[in-house]
Amino acid sequence: MKTVIVTAFEPFGDFEDNPTQKILAELPAFLYDAKIIKVTLPVIWNQAFSELLPVMDRHKPSLILMLGLAAGRTHVNIERVAINVASSKTPDNLGQISYEKPIDKAGPDAYFTNLPLEEVMQRMHRKQIPATLSNSAGTYLCNQIMYQVLHHIAKEEADTKAGFIHMPLLPEQVIHKPHLASLEKRHTMDAVLTIIDLLINPVELDLKQI
Repeated sequence: MKTVIVTAFEPFGDFEDNPTQKILAELPAFLYDAKIIKVTLPVIWNQAFSELLPVMDRHKPSLILMLGLAAGRTHVNIERVAINVASSKTPDNLGQISYEKPIDKAGPDAYFTNLPLEEVMQRMHRKQIPATLSNSAGTYLCNQIMYQVLHHIAKEEADTKAGFIHMPLLPEQVIHKPHLASLEKRHTMDAVLTIIDLLINPVELDLKQI
């Protein structure tokens, strides 16, 4: 049986909810012959990967999809690259700030996702999902977890696909913040299921019929 790991982050900063947790809660336990393992990660420098690594080692997934919140973005963003930098003025949930630090002193400058981006975007657009490619995952924990996962896959020479998806805020999160963009959860859910479907099932099907 194939295994897919999907991760979300807990709330952080001024946001009481993280839309990635809502997506995680509604994902099915299985899709076709693949078991979906759901993991919510802490917004704490370095601790997120420490909690994810044992799950990766135990389940040996064929696909890891990491989800994060990017307030202000209008579309689902498929991240192309993670850079070896941990730097943000935004503290983590323990109040820690990382400034201009390498994620791994011995690691390469960057890792590119090994998702088939052209196929991903073609399928997203056929399904009319508001999705774009992004060339910057930032330098906060979203970038860090993406880098650490891809670094581990490279070191282990594992046959695992992995990528990071940034999600906009949900409409209910911007009721009192009209200057911020939002996106309905059905689009973000469709985006996650579409990528899982593409990677584990060679035949494109209508997931609404499953």
